[in-house]
This record gives sequence, C-alpha cells and structure tokens, in this order.
Amino acid sequence: MFAVILVLALLWWLRWVILAGVVITLAVIVARWLLRSYAEHRAAELARLQAIRHRAEIQNAQVLRGDPQGFYGRYPLPDPELIPRWYRVDGAGGPGPCG
Repeated sequence: MFAVILVLALLWWLRWVILAGVVITLAVIVARWLLRSYAEHRAAELARLQAIRHRAEIQNAQVLRGDPQGFYGRYPLPDPELIPRWYRVDGAGGPGPCG
C-alpha cells in the first residue's frame, strides 16, 4: 500500500514534466505530419513543372525542325505562339514555307 502511495506522490510531483513530455511528443508528431504533407505537395508541383518543361521542349523541337505536327502526326500542334510568323499558314504572316 505504501508503494502505491509513493508512486502516486511521485507522479503528482512529476506531473509538469509528464505534461511537457506529452506536449513535446504531440508537437513532434504534428511537425512530422506537416513536413510530410509539404514534401508530397512539393513533389507533385515539381512533377507538374517537369511535365510542362518536357512538353515545351517537344513543342520547341517541333517548331525548330519545321514539323509542327511532330513525328508523323504523333503529337498535337504546338502552341501558336511558338510558331514563327513567317511559318504560319493562317494568313497573318505570309504564305508559309510551301508557297
């Protein structure tokens, strides 16, 4: 019986230390969760930017090669802003390369 009272007295005496430990543990768990969610968000953003860069490289190669349809029409037309004015066939920049 004396041991139980001694343990309870010790826990009562250490209550602020125990509470501080619980608060620190919760803070660490929340910080890890926030950092993990930020890392996932950042990875998704970087993947999206990489896809945009890859598509821009393909479109630039299509325009510079003079083949806006890509390899046998495999790719859609690039952005109209990338096609030089002298190449366009829409009448805005002349007859185009074939005529």
